Amino acid sequence: MSAYSRAYRGLVKGGMPATEAANLLAQLRAETGAELSAALLAHATELYGKPQPGESRALGRTRTRRFGAMHEAAKWLIADTATGRLTTTPQQRDPRSTT
Repeated sequence: MSAYSRAYRGLVKGGMPATEAANLLAQLRAETGAELSAALLAHATELYGKPQPGESRALGRTRTRRFGAMHEAAKWLIADTATGRLTTTPQQRDPRSTT
């Protein structure tokens, strides 16, 4: 059973307090962000990490710039998944409400 299923079932059946489920989901979100970031950095290193033989300085600067952009995206991904800003759901409206 995945941790998400465990948190859901704990909340639905009442065996897990809401704060514990929230902490578990926040930890999973941070781990997912770290894994995605590591994969992005590995991909960036594979694509742009090493200079190609016979590469001009202009192509080298372009490669370095692209590597830097992917590195910044990976750092942004870690920061945003750790704080939870990307994954918060909006407040749901009650469909029966008349206001």
